[in-house]
Amino acid sequence: MHPLQLRLQLYMETIWSWGTLLWLGAVIPGILGLYGLIRFNYCRNLDVTLPMNKIVSFRIVTRGNNIEAVISTIRSCQLEMVKTPLFPYIIEVVIEEDAQIDQLPFDHDVIILKVPRNYSTFNKSLYKARALQFALDNSQLPLDAWIVHLDEETHPTSSGIKGICAMIQEEEATGKLRVGQGAILYHRNWKKHPILTLADNVRTGDDFARFYFQHKLGKTIFGLHGSYIVVRNDVESKIGFDFGPVGSITEDAFWALKLMEAGYRCRWVDGYLEEQSTQSAGDFIRQRRRWYQGLVKVSLFAPVKFRWKIAIGLNTFLWTIAPFAAIYTVFHFIYGFEVVSWIRLFANLSFASFVTLYLVGLKTNLDESKDIGNTKLSRLFWIICQIILTPFFTMLEACGVLSAIIKPVSGFHVVKK
Repeated sequence: MHPLQLRLQLYMETIWSWGTLLWLGAVIPGILGLYGLIRFNYCRNLDVTLPMNKIVSFRIVTRGNNIEAVISTIRSCQLEMVKTPLFPYIIEVVIEEDAQIDQLPFDHDVIILKVPRNYSTFNKSLYKARALQFALDNSQLPLDAWIVHLDEETHPTSSGIKGICAMIQEEEATGKLRVGQGAILYHRNWKKHPILTLADNVRTGDDFARFYFQHKLGKTIFGLHGSYIVVRNDVESKIGFDFGPVGSITEDAFWALKLMEAGYRCRWVDGYLEEQSTQSAGDFIRQRRRWYQGLVKVSLFAPVKFRWKIAIGLNTFLWTIAPFAAIYTVFHFIYGFEVVSWIRLFANLSFASFVTLYLVGLKTNLDESKDIGNTKLSRLFWIICQIILTPFFTMLEACGVLSAIIKPVSGFHVVKK
C-alpha cells in the first residue's frame, strides 16, 4: 500500500475510533437511573390510608377527537372512586367547544369546561397549554382543592387513589404543598398492541429510575409527565400555563421549571395510573419527535434563570447524541475494532442500565396486568421478547429524535391511542 494511502487509512481509523465517545452520552442518565432504582422502595402501607375531606378534581384535557377514550376515562374515575372512596371528587373535562360534547356523560360529578374556538390567552399560548390556562381561569374549584391532571386515556387505579390521598394529607399537614407525580403503566392494550406496549415499558422503568431520583431530590431536573401531576389549585394558579407558543409543545416541562424557580418543589406519589401505548410505529416516532422538539425549546427559551434549566438542557443534549450512538453501534458491528477498556466499561454499563429499565417496566406491567403473564412460561416468553426487541426499540427512539433534527415540524401532533 502506498504510504499516503496508509497514512490516510490510519487517520480514518483514528477518527472512527473517536466515535466510541458517543457511547458515553448515556453514562450520566444511566448512573442516575440505576441509583434511583436501587433507592426505590414501593410503599406497602397504602391500604391503611385514611379518608380526607379535601376535594380532588380529576382534570382531563382533550381536543375531543377521541370521545370514546374520554368517556372511558370518566367511567374509570367513577368506578375507582366507588371502590376507593377516600375523598370527595369531581371530574373536569376541558374540551374544545366544537367537539362532540353531547356524547359525554352529564353526571352529577362531571363538569364540562368548553374552550371557545376564539379563546386566546394573553401570551397567545397554543394547544394543551391554552386549554389548561382556560381551565384555571374558568373552573369553580376552590383554591385549596387539589388537581390530578389526566390525559384523555389515563385511568386511575385503586393504588393510585390511595397514593394520591396519602400524599395530599402529608402535604397539607406539613404545609410544603409539593407537586407530586408517580409511575404510569402501559399494559391496558397489551393483547392488541404487544410490540408497542413492550416499547413503552422503558417509560415505566424510567419512572422508577431517573424520575424517582429527581422526585426524591425534590427538583424536576428531567421535567414532568403531562399526566399524573398532583398539585394544589392555588399553587398551579400562581404559575399558570400561559407561556406563549414556544412553551406550548411540552408545557409540562416549561411549567415545572417555572414552579421550581418560584420556590416550589416536587415529590414522589405511591401507586400507579394506567395509560395505553401508541397504536402505530409512526405515532410512536411522532410522539418522541414532539417531546424532543418541546424539550429543546424548554432548554433554550424557558423564562427562568440558567441554573434551573441547565440540567434539562444537558439531558436534552445527551438525548440528541443517542441516535448517532445507535447508528454508530450498527456500523461498529460491521467495521469493528478493539475499544479502549474504560470506554467499553462505561458503554456496557450504559447499555445494561438501559436494558434494565425495560425489564423493570416489563415486570411491573406484568404484575399489574390481569390477563398477560399469568404463568411462568408466558412471563419467560415476554422477557425474551423484551430483550430481543430492545435494539429495534432503540432504533424507534432514535428515529423520533432524528426526524426532529432533520425535519422539525410545527404543531402539536396528538397520537392515536
